[in-house]
Amino acid sequence: MSRGGRNTQDVGREHGTTIGQARIDQVALNLSHSQAGTYYYASSMAETSHQDEDARSKISTYSYHTDADATKFLQEIDGRTINNLSDQYYLPSDDPEWTRLEKQHIAVVIGLGGLYPAKEEVRAILEPQEGETKRILDLGCGTGTWPIEMAREYPHAQVVGVDLAPVPMDREAIPSNCQFEIDNINLGLSHFRDHFDVIHIRFVGSGLQNFKERTREIHSCLKPGGIVIWIDADFDLYSTEKFEYHLPATDDNPGGSWTQRIGSEMRRACLKLGSDFHAMESGLDAGLWKDPHIDPETCKTGSLYLPMGTWTSHEDPGMAQLLKYVGALMRQNLVDGIKSMIPLLVKVGWSKDEVETWRKKLIEELKELKIHTVTRFRLAWGRRAPVPKRGSAQQVPIAGGRSDSSSRVDYPWFYVYDTEEASLEQAEARKKGKANCILPPIPS
Repeated sequence: MSRGGRNTQDVGREHGTTIGQARIDQVALNLSHSQAGTYYYASSMAETSHQDEDARSKISTYSYHTDADATKFLQEIDGRTINNLSDQYYLPSDDPEWTRLEKQHIAVVIGLGGLYPAKEEVRAILEPQEGETKRILDLGCGTGTWPIEMAREYPHAQVVGVDLAPVPMDREAIPSNCQFEIDNINLGLSHFRDHFDVIHIRFVGSGLQNFKERTREIHSCLKPGGIVIWIDADFDLYSTEKFEYHLPATDDNPGGSWTQRIGSEMRRACLKLGSDFHAMESGLDAGLWKDPHIDPETCKTGSLYLPMGTWTSHEDPGMAQLLKYVGALMRQNLVDGIKSMIPLLVKVGWSKDEVETWRKKLIEELKELKIHTVTRFRLAWGRRAPVPKRGSAQQVPIAGGRSDSSSRVDYPWFYVYDTEEASLEQAEARKKGKANCILPPIPS
């Protein structure tokens, strides 16, 4: 097991702020969503004809619109805008949610020390080569920030972002080498087969059906030697630096965590709506070592822990500030997130009054900070076999983070596991105490 992180200096500056300016109630920084509501979509990168919208076959259905009409893909529910392509992913697609997602994005980027793990490997794979177009795919691109930043970092590459709803970007904000497509990946991705050098999938697990089949299709979209990077949420919260499971609050356990309770209810709601969430959790925690598409020699998994609130400390002053900043962002992310969860929780049977009670208790818990919790993001990555041996650039080993300067202070809670055994051992350790978790039944 190893750790990967980055220098604490200049991180805030990269995101348009100074670390010392972090406040509990500050807005997300450097937001790029359109106030005018302009949406721009290029035609699909895939050279495939558009399928009939009612066919709902295994072939992707919605990737081929140009200048798409946003209202075609959205619906209003309980005052929030929800995509109308998937019943599994039921979080909003509106201004408050985009703001929340930007805060979450910044916190994750700080924790990873950049837009992605395996930095040396990704850079080697995307190194320009004469006569070859490098291609990057972001599945579940949300606000569009990640693919746009990748397009700027790799101007020679073609970047495609895919989501269930239009991304909130003005046309002029989108680099010429970046485009967006509207698609439900549960319907298939055969039009992208053997197409991409890098595939990034972040925070889509709650909306996936048949996780094993989805991974098969997604990994088949890689070129040989291309890398896939999965990042998804762990809806369990852990206590302080020991990363021990913290029981949720219930009527029978009033001393438990309301933050944990809401995460547990979110997981149950996704499962009730047909998400293959448990398979995603176990699959990513086990890693890609046994995946038939992936070279096991290139696989790693990781756990990124981010604090919920500003309770953290660190011997390095810069890292201490950074941890408090990340904690503030994640606290805002969760407070805003429960608002986004209301349509989902109501849909599966909870009343608005009950959810509002949980929200108030969560806010009180996060203000008091009597319970020090961290939230975890699970990572798994690897390269499609066979991995080309041509050129030294293709043979750089995967690394969890940069450690190329003795003056760097790594983010302390990003752990990379080099073997399947180590990854599974950590997964078992995180299960301790969960057997005592008993939740009340969801109202019918």
